[in-house]
Amino acid sequence: METANIAVIGAGVVGLAVAAKLSETNEAVFIFEKNPKFGQETSSHNSGVIHSGIHYPKDSLKAKLCVKGNTMLYELCEKHRIPYKKLGKLTVAITEEETDELEKLMQQGQDNGVEGLEFL
Repeated sequence: METANIAVIGAGVVGLAVAAKLSETNEAVFIFEKNPKFGQETSSHNSGVIHSGIHYPKDSLKAKLCVKGNTMLYELCEKHRIPYKKLGKLTVAITEEETDELEKLMQQGQDNGVEGLEFL
């Protein structure tokens, strides 16, 4: 019987990420999943959005984690040749007040280091 130093319960996005990180140190990691395939619980019920960090105050932990996580996720996909679609996001203003809010959102995103922002 094989043995492991570490057991991870759940093979969703978080469980797999934790197991991958722990296995980088050559630790024997077992993943236990109750479903026949990985990612069949909460991980399969999300909106599929990779958050950019535009909605959080400058220098906040959420902003920093969104920007870093966004970069890391695309790097991981490239490294392992995982297909993805980078579709972007369109936020529309109808009133002058909403336009002012979009300008603030743009500035906040730029302050947080979000790349690829533009007004159309």
